[in-house]
Amino acid sequence: MKKFSFRLARVARVRAIERDRARAEWAAAKAQQVDAEVRLQNLRDEAAADANGMGVGQVMSTADIRAAAFRASLRARAAEMAMVDLARASEATAEKADALLSATRKVDALGKLEERHREDWGLEVRREEALVLDDIATTRAARTPQGERS
Repeated sequence: MKKFSFRLARVARVRAIERDRARAEWAAAKAQQVDAEVRLQNLRDEAAADANGMGVGQVMSTADIRAAAFRASLRARAAEMAMVDLARASEATAEKADALLSATRKVDALGKLEERHREDWGLEVRREEALVLDDIATTRAARTPQGERS
């Protein structure tokens, strides 16, 4: 009996490597998305803290008011940039997730094909074994006289 070999084993290995690479790229994109979310939340938290620091009834000089307004405008710009970065990171993550899904499907398809080929090979091996056993039984029956059994 010959050993089972899947003719597309090398292709399956390449596809698995591509899937692993796509998984790593997706993980990197997801990490960038999480970083962008954290930056945006930090900016929002800082803005809320500044807003709480300028309470009603607090006496501030004109310079303090201008400085606070300038900081608020800088934070607003930074928040806008962070939202743009988050949108880009989310889009990149979605693209990488699609690529990962596609690569996973290709690997799964080859895995199913290999499984079917292995089952077909197993059936063929059992057929060959049955033929050999039939041959042995036929040969043995031909050698023994009609009335004897062993």
